[in-house]
Amino acid sequence: MKGPQWIFGLLISVFCISVWSEPVPPLQPELPSAQVQSDEEGWWGTGFMVGTVSSKGWESGFIWESGELEVQLGEGAYTAKSYPAEAYDVSVQPEYRYLWDKLRVSSTPVVIKYKYPFWYNSMATNSRYRVIEARPVESSFSKTPSFTQFPNGIDSNPAIENSKIFGQWQTFGLILHVARWGQVILDHKCTVYLHLGGMARIQKQRQVYKPALEYNVYQNDYEVKTVLTYETYEVEAPNVVQLFTYNEAICRYAEDAAISQSEVYVEYTGLRTQADTETYSILHSIQVESPYDDGE
Repeated sequence: MKGPQWIFGLLISVFCISVWSEPVPPLQPELPSAQVQSDEEGWWGTGFMVGTVSSKGWESGFIWESGELEVQLGEGAYTAKSYPAEAYDVSVQPEYRYLWDKLRVSSTPVVIKYKYPFWYNSMATNSRYRVIEARPVESSFSKTPSFTQFPNGIDSNPAIENSKIFGQWQTFGLILHVARWGQVILDHKCTVYLHLGGMARIQKQRQVYKPALEYNVYQNDYEVKTVLTYETYEVEAPNVVQLFTYNEAICRYAEDAAISQSEVYVEYTGLRTQADTETYSILHSIQVESPYDDGE
């Protein structure tokens, strides 16, 4: 392929990947620093989660082996507000076996850093969350780099072109989990999982088989068949929402708030019709309530 044709083909490929990736959020606010950055683990997915280990077991198969743990996110935080734990399954691979003893079943919370692979062998592990680091919770937010850089928090006002469609909301809670994503070249983002306290009713779907009356053209008559359908049902779950940011400073601040289990005030922007959902609400202001609190 000649030079100009090769370049043209590359541009078409990049365009297609961008179009087929997740839809772009409704607005992107003006923010104080560079876009979300990757770390030494690469770009598909990395993150921090904080909680207690409630169960663990090393599983050895004929070919593969791994350590499987259940982590209760939010458990062990010294807060006046109630944050019912959200359970996550995480995995320790053989090359990180030295972390196994650090991750003990205990009521003491721990910070877990993980990588989230693009592809994984479901026969070798129960979870995509692969532990790559484990350490104690930071004793105070005031000891983190974010407090040194932003002692009064970060406040960046978004440019809202249509206030009838988009709105701003303020809320308060505990950050359980922060994930960095970089699926495509132009979509580096950070997801903040914020626990608002208490429980919430959420809707889920499940497959069900139901009898249905259908017309059989070959027999020229109706007959009862069992067909696959979906039904919606409600369950009670921890009241956790997802907020997004494309900004490195805000992402890092959220990570430092999470690893110190510090409650935060946040302001976010999103669609007025979906203010309380997970549909692309952009986090643009964040401040820890008590940065000097040592959790005791």
